[in-house]
Amino acid sequence: MLKFSTKHCPKKMQMMLLSGVVLFGAVLRFWNLEQWSFWIDEVFTVRDAQNLSFDSWRVIPNPIPYLAVKLSILIGGSSEWGSRLIPCLIGIISIPAVFGLGRTLFNWQIGLLSSAFVACSSWHLFWAQNARYPVFTFFFGVLTAWFFYTSLERDSTLLTIGALVCCLCLILSHTLAVVIVPGLAAYAVICLLERSERKRWLNLLVFFIPFAIPVLALALPDVRGYLFSGWGRNVWQRSPLYIVLTLVQGVSIPIAVTAFFAPLTTRFNRATLFLLCYGGVPLILFLIASQLQNVAGYYLFWTTPAYFILAGVACERICEKTQESRAQLAPTGKGVCERIWKATEMKPRNTLGILVPCVLLVTLLSQDYLYFKIENGGRPKWREAFEVVKAEKISTDKVVLSEPEMGRYYLSELTSIYIGGLLEDSAAFERAWEISGKDRLWFLVDVASFNVFDADVKVRNWIRQRGRMVKTLPAFSRAKDRTIHVYLLE
Repeated sequence: MLKFSTKHCPKKMQMMLLSGVVLFGAVLRFWNLEQWSFWIDEVFTVRDAQNLSFDSWRVIPNPIPYLAVKLSILIGGSSEWGSRLIPCLIGIISIPAVFGLGRTLFNWQIGLLSSAFVACSSWHLFWAQNARYPVFTFFFGVLTAWFFYTSLERDSTLLTIGALVCCLCLILSHTLAVVIVPGLAAYAVICLLERSERKRWLNLLVFFIPFAIPVLALALPDVRGYLFSGWGRNVWQRSPLYIVLTLVQGVSIPIAVTAFFAPLTTRFNRATLFLLCYGGVPLILFLIASQLQNVAGYYLFWTTPAYFILAGVACERICEKTQESRAQLAPTGKGVCERIWKATEMKPRNTLGILVPCVLLVTLLSQDYLYFKIENGGRPKWREAFEVVKAEKISTDKVVLSEPEMGRYYLSELTSIYIGGLLEDSAAFERAWEISGKDRLWFLVDVASFNVFDADVKVRNWIRQRGRMVKTLPAFSRAKDRTIHVYLLE
């Protein structure tokens, strides 16, 4: 499937195939864009973007997503669709960007396959339909990799500067994406061991010196305190295994397995080594950091192009092996056997060459089906829960929930109360409620959060015993129950 040459598939046809992939990816990313409710991280981003000013954006460590969402709101409004418009467009643009990276590293066939994997990826689809930063890190990560690799291949100062600008945009999209720098440094060392020239050294200094200066700032206690304050190790802590499984589940198990075996079945050329450095070094650093800080697997979403491209490499390698086997089995004599072989010689190549990428694509498409039909776009039904409350509310009602900001966004006319008081002392919470006149209390129990801080189910039992269930809004995605139960205590 993959081994037809550029001669038989001119650039015009390549662009037509790529356009089809991009168009399909665009349809998926705009599909139901306005239907999914915001989740808590989106609400925080939208609120901060709306309040963004010329003075405040300069002190935000990752301003690019907030500036993009603010512009998106100005263009499309503050609804779910309007807030997600620019992130959605960035997600679509990243599909041909992956094609360009894959074509530069290997060939256009691998570039096309890897871009098709991205277009069909439900994880990429999820983040492209989010008013959040990950899709920006994905896009700038691809551009950084593309420019950096090409700059070393051509020893181009201009491309090095382009890689530096894209890398800065990546870090300004999410600060922890700075772990890309050690990955690129590892590949740079490999290139210097191959050929150490003055111009190459100068180009690498141009790229890495701007990142060396902030490292020196770690000697300052205030800087260290800022970096290591906040989350630390807490109930949301992710283990190394959890981080790895997040990546595997995100790209899909077949893609992850195929990508894992790609380096084992191919020659370790520079392109393969580059992808291993790009995707592997940040993962190793995160696994180490997870013992000190709360880091999540989806922070490494920007490394997934390496997995998709390596999966494309494995597909091509399977085709090559099939052709080699067919050539070895081909009869050398003439006669009936040769005529039979000539009539059937395309079958092995077609079967195996098409089977593997089709299995990968069908797996990704099946996840897309679940995303739209079963998983509610991978998020809980917060908006629907507040619509239930709004339909039966009276002016003195209050809403108790784990994320008060959701209440302030979707139902600002009612007072939102953090569930923390009930978690700490249920008796004191009940006394305070009785003293206040026993105003009606709405409890929105989002199962995903309660499973973490109410693992013993004491708070949920308290709510069930005293309240009346009004509605259950089920949602299941990414191996997690995201159901919201609506209770009324009166």
